Amino acid sequence: MRFAAAWVSVTLLVACAGRAPLAPVPELPRVSTAIPGVTGATAPAPPAVSASAAPVPVPAAPSTSTAPPSLPAVSLGDIGTSAELRVVATSASGGWVALCNAGSTTPTLVLGSGTGEPIEDLLARDATGRYVVVAKEGAALLIDTAQGTRVNLSELGADVRRARADYAEHRTLSFDAAARSFAYLRQQGSARSIVVRELESGAEQSFAVGAGDVYRLELSADGRYVSFDALREDSNKNGKLDWPAPEDTARPSPCAKPGLPKFRSFGYQGRGDALTRAVLTLADGSLRDVPELVTPLGRSLLVRESDGALKLDQHGKRTPLAPASCAGRVLFADAERELVLTACTPPPPPLKKGKPPPPPTGKRQVWLFGAGFAKDLQSELYETSTDRAAVVGTRLVPLYPGSEAGLVDLERRELLPLAGGSRVITTRAALALVWRESDLYRYDAQTKTEQHLAHGVLKNPDLLQAGATVLLSPFVIVDVEAPALASPRHALALSAGGFVLTAGSEPEATATGVAPAIRGPLHWVDARAVPAR
Repeated sequence: MRFAAAWVSVTLLVACAGRAPLAPVPELPRVSTAIPGVTGATAPAPPAVSASAAPVPVPAAPSTSTAPPSLPAVSLGDIGTSAELRVVATSASGGWVALCNAGSTTPTLVLGSGTGEPIEDLLARDATGRYVVVAKEGAALLIDTAQGTRVNLSELGADVRRARADYAEHRTLSFDAAARSFAYLRQQGSARSIVVRELESGAEQSFAVGAGDVYRLELSADGRYVSFDALREDSNKNGKLDWPAPEDTARPSPCAKPGLPKFRSFGYQGRGDALTRAVLTLADGSLRDVPELVTPLGRSLLVRESDGALKLDQHGKRTPLAPASCAGRVLFADAERELVLTACTPPPPPLKKGKPPPPPTGKRQVWLFGAGFAKDLQSELYETSTDRAAVVGTRLVPLYPGSEAGLVDLERRELLPLAGGSRVITTRAALALVWRESDLYRYDAQTKTEQHLAHGVLKNPDLLQAGATVLLSPFVIVDVEAPALASPRHALALSAGGFVLTAGSEPEATATGVAPAIRGPLHWVDARAVPAR
């Protein structure tokens, strides 16, 4: 299967093993208050929330703008010239396309349609597809593709230097999930500050970051916090503050001839000064170092203490979430419901007299934790050492324990089993798009029923995603809704509204086995208008 660059996951796909034949649907798991790894111990009894109680909504993050941001209209005109070209990136809204023309070392940004304008690099983009930050003529420009306005961030003192971190987001430019706010690092002389800009109005707030330097920052998905990695002191005693990775001063052009993929790492060298996690709370402007921070989580901060216990931190006051015996790793964190899907270390197996202890299995139990809430989902995954940042706007989370498949419904706090061999492609609210063999289904978590959408998914399909819209050739499914639409041929990218970016002419075959060249001009085609094949 060829996973295209536009594939952006908005759900968690936790896989552990291959597929298996259809098995009987197991009963839904019951709530357990047993703590993994502690014999006879139980989780704290939920004072106000139980397994059957309705979830308590988390107050929304403060915002002066309540209406969703408007998105640029998709232009149906020519994009680029009739020459050979290569697509570098596209927006989720279809409002812009970045491409490379044959023989050029400079990328071109096309807003709407036309031949576009030269740029030096793409620095950042928001998830909705309205905003993009580009480097042009030595300056960083924040472009609003809906209004056509531009803000010169370099004139405002933005520090847009990059680190040598392959495939990573920009270290100092960050949007929230709804594209209402944008955070960047400002440097004026030796003083550094974090700036949060309200995108609709252009109003900015600036916050001093304290002593030292900032290596990386991130605006939380709900726009409540800016978390960042700070270099507070010269821990390696070389007389200066060093990043963990060197500055990327000779970054290759996006239009350079593609080479072998690489992933550079500098951790093994012990490079750089020690990083300290810190958090800026935007509601009151308070800033404090939180070395134990895992991720901001709604009204709280999720922290891991030295013994491995996970706790919720509100203004320095901490309450238990997952015990130290769990040694929890965050599989998924929901900032709106303040729930954490966690991989826990299982209790050790009982010892048998005269026999050595069995070797570790490398598996972890899956638990769902919230304030005063703990539920064993009766599933196992292989061990992971990473934690995921909290997100918003997701209700259903796919899980793949072994050959089985399921959906964790965060609204109802339960595990919903799916038929064997299912793979969840995307979700929206209570709906999930499920791919099984050569068929597509829409699963409704409210009614716990499946609706067949299409038959005939290709053996080696192209897979593109924008928001909750998916192209799985030869079909396009818009927002997990029926009907399944026919995909145009030679799809290059997809918009959340169901438009497909296509080449201007049939790609020309080559005798050398190299992928055929794409020729412009490109066009956005509405999948709703494509005749069925």
